[in-house]
Amino acid sequence: KEMVEKSKLSDNSLLTKMIKNLVDSGFVREYPFYGNKKRQTKYQLSDFYTMFYFKFVKENAGKDEHFWSNALDNQARKSWAGFTFEQLCKDHIRQIKQKIGISGVFANVSTWFVMLIDRRDRVINICEMKFVNDEYVIDKDYDQDIRRKISKFQSKTGTKKAIQLTFVTTYGVKLNMYSQRISSQVLL
Repeated sequence: KEMVEKSKLSDNSLLTKMIKNLVDSGFVREYPFYGNKKRQTKYQLSDFYTMFYFKFVKENAGKDEHFWSNALDNQARKSWAGFTFEQLCKDHIRQIKQKIGISGVFANVSTWFVMLIDRRDRVINICEMKFVNDEYVIDKDYDQDIRRKISKFQSKTGTKKAIQLTFVTTYGVKLNMYSQRISSQVLL
């Protein structure tokens, strides 16, 4: 499972030791779940080859020698590319902070269905990471989705901190009437 309630794990349990070893070895990344008083943590597989293996190699080994080229427009490949891009971004938090001009500000990185950079200066960057082959276009529906996410985040967490929306993308966000909500951008 991605989230485990830490309070239910004893310090000596085999599961706790396994998770700790996976985190220490870099195969798994752990993030506290923002504002959760139950001490839940999100654990994510962070080893790129292991993600690729489970998604494409394990089930397809020997079945189609041209699988990769045949899967160019496959939704599974697109999903994997997006998830892998998110993992790449999470491996480069320092560079993201530098690009948005907050490298000197102490911050905790956590999760709340998106990556959050919770800064000491009472600002939270909500980071949307999008892997696309062109500029990312925010349309009316996605703009409403972003508004709902921010509103729900503020409501559920009770935060009084300022919220800034950061997009991390491959080619940037296309300027239009819905892109003005973005406070900062980081390009691959």
